[in-house]
Amino acid sequence: MNFLYQTPRVWYNPPVSKWVLNGWEISGINAFITGAPTGVGFGTTNNADITGTPSQSPRIDVVGDPVLPKDERTFSRNFRTDVFRLPKPGTLGNAGRTLLRGSGTNNWDLSVFKNFPIREPFRLQFRMEAYNAFNHTQFIAFDTTARFDMAGNQVNGTVGQFTTSRTPRQMQMAIRFNSDTGSPRVASSCKF
Repeated sequence: MNFLYQTPRVWYNPPVSKWVLNGWEISGINAFITGAPTGVGFGTTNNADITGTPSQSPRIDVVGDPVLPKDERTFSRNFRTDVFRLPKPGTLGNAGRTLLRGSGTNNWDLSVFKNFPIREPFRLQFRMEAYNAFNHTQFIAFDTTARFDMAGNQVNGTVGQFTTSRTPRQMQMAIRFNSDTGSPRVASSCKF
């Protein structure tokens, strides 16, 4: 979703009021996206050959529903890890290709512009832009690789934990000189 809003012009006196109150623009791009489907893989501490052939890759055994209700999810527990088992030697496992959904996106990128007319055809523009404006912590991925020891116990302590996050809020400001007779020129900019 995106938007652009130009504030209405005001005609107050003295002229300084018009110069301060006119020429504002607010714009934004918002993204609300569900998480991508993801699967769960596994490894062993002793590199055991489960299927007995290099041409067949085993899948993990799933003995229950791995999806946690949203109100039970935490930073270190995004799905039920107790429902995964090491497949028996000579079998392929029963897991589907995708079992879970990754983290979704709730992102707001906002901009505020102020145009200062100098004289035709010149104007000055102050720009302030904020990416991830509300600074939501948005995680990208969680650890989906179980690790089993020789006895079949899951030993990966980070499985189900978030591993990566999206970029935090970034802001930048610029002053831009525009001329209708040619291309715009950026006079100065600052990023933080």
